[in-house]
Amino acid sequence: MNCRLLFSLLPLIFIGCGVPNEPLPYPLTISEEGLGALHADTPFNQVNTTLSGFEFEKLSQISPDKSEIIFQMKRSKHILAHIVSDSSGKKIASIHILSPLIKNKEELGIGDLLPLNETTLCTENLCHYPEEPSLLYRIDSKSRTIREITYQKL
Repeated sequence: MNCRLLFSLLPLIFIGCGVPNEPLPYPLTISEEGLGALHADTPFNQVNTTLSGFEFEKLSQISPDKSEIIFQMKRSKHILAHIVSDSSGKKIASIHILSPLIKNKEELGIGDLLPLNETTLCTENLCHYPEEPSLLYRIDSKSRTIREITYQKL
């Protein structure tokens, strides 16, 4: 009986269910340096080839005062991050983490509580640590739950 159950589940194991928490092909960490192999000096046109195992959709955002190119990073149709160009379209301006699968060095990500200590600097719902000024944490101001992590090289 257990063998039949195992054989019926094998296709799901190999194909995957396409759920938002499906494991990444390798661990990705957001840090002061960037997102995994993506760094501030990575040319923007190489974003989609620098991280393998992910799908990238190129989007444009044009407003009267600026235009940006956005690479939407996906896995199984679920959005993991937005990588945004500077106004020239040649450099990375910011990376917005939108999935709980990508964590920081302390294994904190979307949905986790941001520990507040004497070094945490917060203005309303935006926090950062002095030793990591390029990482900004947008939190729920009441529960301190991380809603978004943004990498923006200053």
